[in-house]
Amino acid sequence: MLWYGHDNIVSVPEHLCYNNDMYAEVAVDAPVQNTFHYHIPAELAGKLAPGHLVQVAFGTALQHGIVLALHETSPVEQTKPIHALLDSQPVVTPQQIELARWMSREYLSPLGACLWLMLPPGMSGERDVRVSLQQDDVLPDDPTEQKVVSLLQRRGALTGSQLDGARWLKGEHWQTAVERLAKAGILNAERILKPPRNRPKMVQTAALAINPNNIPYVARQLGRESRRADILEVLAAMRADKPTVEQVLTAADASRAVLDKLAEDGLVTIHKDERPPRVSLNIPRYEVDARLVELRKGDKDLHILKVLARESEPMDVSWLYAQTDAKLDDLKRLEEAGLIILGEKQTWRDSLAERDFIPAMPPQLTLEQRQAWAAIEAAIKGWNPSSHSTPPPNPLPEFREGEKPASLTPPPNSGEAGRGSKKQGEGLKNAFLLHGVTGSGKTEIYLRAIELTLAQGRQAIFLVPEIALTAQTVRRVAARFPGQVAVVHSGLSEGERYDTWRRAREGLFSVVVGARSALFTPLPDVGLIILDEEHDDSYKQSPPINPPYYHARAVAEEMIRRNDGVLILGSATPDLETVYRAGRGELQLLTLPTRIMGHRVRILEQSEREGVAARYYPVKASDALAIDLPPVQVVDMREELKAGNTSIFSRELQTALAQTLERGEQAVLFINRRGAATYVFCRDCGYVALCPRCDTPLTYHTAGEALRCHLCGYQGAQPTACPNCQSKRIKYFGAGTQQVEQAMREHFPQARVIRWDADTASNPAMHELYLQRFIERQADVMVGTQMVAKGLDLPLVTLVGVVSADMGLNLPDFRACERTFQVLTQVAGRAGRGLLGGRVVLQTYQPEHYVIKAASRHDFSGFYEREIAARRDMGYPPFRRLVRLLFRYPNEGKARAEAERAAEYLHNRIEKMRLTGTELIGPAPCFFNKVNNDARWHLLIRAADPTLPLQGMDIARGWFVDIDPVDVL
Repeated sequence: MLWYGHDNIVSVPEHLCYNNDMYAEVAVDAPVQNTFHYHIPAELAGKLAPGHLVQVAFGTALQHGIVLALHETSPVEQTKPIHALLDSQPVVTPQQIELARWMSREYLSPLGACLWLMLPPGMSGERDVRVSLQQDDVLPDDPTEQKVVSLLQRRGALTGSQLDGARWLKGEHWQTAVERLAKAGILNAERILKPPRNRPKMVQTAALAINPNNIPYVARQLGRESRRADILEVLAAMRADKPTVEQVLTAADASRAVLDKLAEDGLVTIHKDERPPRVSLNIPRYEVDARLVELRKGDKDLHILKVLARESEPMDVSWLYAQTDAKLDDLKRLEEAGLIILGEKQTWRDSLAERDFIPAMPPQLTLEQRQAWAAIEAAIKGWNPSSHSTPPPNPLPEFREGEKPASLTPPPNSGEAGRGSKKQGEGLKNAFLLHGVTGSGKTEIYLRAIELTLAQGRQAIFLVPEIALTAQTVRRVAARFPGQVAVVHSGLSEGERYDTWRRAREGLFSVVVGARSALFTPLPDVGLIILDEEHDDSYKQSPPINPPYYHARAVAEEMIRRNDGVLILGSATPDLETVYRAGRGELQLLTLPTRIMGHRVRILEQSEREGVAARYYPVKASDALAIDLPPVQVVDMREELKAGNTSIFSRELQTALAQTLERGEQAVLFINRRGAATYVFCRDCGYVALCPRCDTPLTYHTAGEALRCHLCGYQGAQPTACPNCQSKRIKYFGAGTQQVEQAMREHFPQARVIRWDADTASNPAMHELYLQRFIERQADVMVGTQMVAKGLDLPLVTLVGVVSADMGLNLPDFRACERTFQVLTQVAGRAGRGLLGGRVVLQTYQPEHYVIKAASRHDFSGFYEREIAARRDMGYPPFRRLVRLLFRYPNEGKARAEAERAAEYLHNRIEKMRLTGTELIGPAPCFFNKVNNDARWHLLIRAADPTLPLQGMDIARGWFVDIDPVDVL
């Protein structure tokens, strides 16, 4: 038997498919490390293959699982049967199964959790309970139990969700009542698994059931009954020119009053002077059909038939309704008459279906771009299809995963003898770091790489770190590759994500653009993966959401390694660890140091049209023009205070804003914090308003005049008096986007200001709306958080003001300086990307800090040398790796006890395994010690391979193991 999984064919021997003694190894959607074996019942023999989604009994409940492999034997004697096959096609490919196995080992996560990353939301049904009566003649004493029994007697067996929705039980805690009744044997409570929520979307269709040439002949019968039409039809059909009145009325089964009405309308003449009275038509016979349609009001029905006659395929009824004003009753009447056929067809939910993208021609490359492109082009063209085959799955061990005890001896090349590890030294022959300043043309390199990959019959994945960037990237990619692009991110509906996943599985598009989860789109043959803004922390999945806590960059590398493809990591401020690896030759470093504004002719035309002198210089060996990165003016806010300026805007920034607005240009004001005041306190007793669930200061928001927690979402009322001493002297301190927006309106009331942050834009559509409004010059100033710093192309922005450059600089995290440099450099890069050039005003209380100095000079190399030396001295990544163990419990004592228990266990394990190069840091409370009513402690393992002491360890509930964490707060 052959299983066809896209372009890859996995051969399954016939005796493995049809033998009743076959077993399937299954990974279940549950937080367990092991895989499990089930026997294949006779009704499923020959129907199962690796990758199929099945339903199995797991413990005392039903569970969804994915078939990993088929075997003739089982490692356990007693096996349960597979209950059902839930999808006729495999839901994961063999490559994805092997990738999930790698992720499970790499991130110490359950295999099932890794596999379910690759499925769209809603593929697993929710757990529920089905309740049925065992004894229907019992009347319990408890009122709630009485209601449950009465409901079951009247309606039969019910699920938990049905009991939840029952008006009879509204406000009742029926769960406890059901437990008591089940223990008493009065009813049976069976755990069940609901079917997956996702289903293909079906739309009703209509098609013509007759030959289109016959429409004129059936037209006279359309519409409703009409005695006048019947008389007219009878007259037209009679051979006699003037039949008698009696003959006509008898044939038409009509009254004399109806005939008289036709005579009044001038359609017939009644010859009363003749005996017997006779009738004749007053219109030509060829006009009769039109009159019949009119009298029977069949115009709409005739229009429906004519519209359907133009279609070669069944037509979506919603489109038919729009064209004909028809309703479902009209279509059902025509179906009953045998004139049309109503049916259903499957349709795709595509978030891009209603959007048009104008095809774009690729520009000519500059010399620097050509040099970078030459290396990438050679790598893509170097792919050898004949050597590209799917390796067979690794044979399963004779034990379940996790059962074999870990070795207490360090493996060879573990790196324990010194710094560095085998993993860090492994190179990837076709991986590139494209380090280009903002506006250097990285996107054009990406698009050419996609074009060449598609020309080879392979597919491409283009990742961006944030939903906010997706819309702009989709526009550029879809304009170059119309009809070949799909988008994947968490902002889509479940149905849209499900259909995109199905379309990918069937090979119906070639390029996917999206955030982190787009990496697992089941394209047939991924030959290219692009991570734009590769330094961004959004590519890392971190606690407390469900594991695995993977980094998209590491998973992309592994995918490309297994699939013989090309990986491009692009950024103006790449991750220090990525740059370090490039320096060691593990990645190929390509640089684009020049900011390109566009082609000479287009720029000069714009300059002449706008009456603005061009500020560009020619690029060598190219018809493009370039411009320097915008100058950055650093303002010492300490001096502003000494000069008596207590505004959040320095005098330099106020002047720059006034000049920008006067010239009709645009500005961006960046502050990396939402709200109006960062904390609220009492000036008499010092009380600070804290989140009751997180113990962190609440932020004041002018919208709704509320205090909000940005960690857990708690919201409280604005205080009018101190709850501690009842003083009215409440002070609002600090600044956020709302306060900057308000200050902007006060200083410049004529300016059109919009604020773009998580409070104003809660979904992708809102992100795109705010961005488009600004691009179309419907606003003069945009106030925003990190969203405005990430890769956006805003050509009309000539001024960027950084309101507070120090935020985050002094956090207790070894990456704090790197993050601050990256965000300052990125936001500065939003200025001067258009015809008018630009400038940056950077406000700080620490102008002497090396991060501020490097960012103001756009000096990545200088910052890198200083920061990498500090990392080397402290033994932090990339010189040694980290694992963070986070302990999160409702009780502070429990969190501390678990952290100390883990530390003691790991100390002993490190000593027994003789891991002399492994260190433990902590345990200690987290910087954010309490989040959403949970106390948080953590400890760090620092080593060349910090996962060694964790191998085979049971992960207790409340423990979160984060491999290579991106933050330690």
